[in-house]
Amino acid sequence: MGLAMNFNLYLDDKTAEELDRTARTLGETRSGLIRKAVREWLDKKTLGSPGWPSLILEWQGVPDAPRFEAYRDELLSPPEDALS
Repeated sequence: MGLAMNFNLYLDDKTAEELDRTARTLGETRSGLIRKAVREWLDKKTLGSPGWPSLILEWQGVPDAPRFEAYRDELLSPPEDALS
């Protein structure tokens, strides 16, 4: 992993209270939520960004879910003339 950085961030009381409440609800830390928010903002604003949030890019799927292709045998064949 790269170089980590620490810094102070000053928030108004209302924002700080809402951040604390949200962190508790999600089982996260304030720092964790701020880190994710900054990452998401950078993903959206950085030139050359793939455009997808890191949450989507890092998603590993559902391990025990059947593969999409497993349902192909259940599909009906298209009609001879698809435009009819």
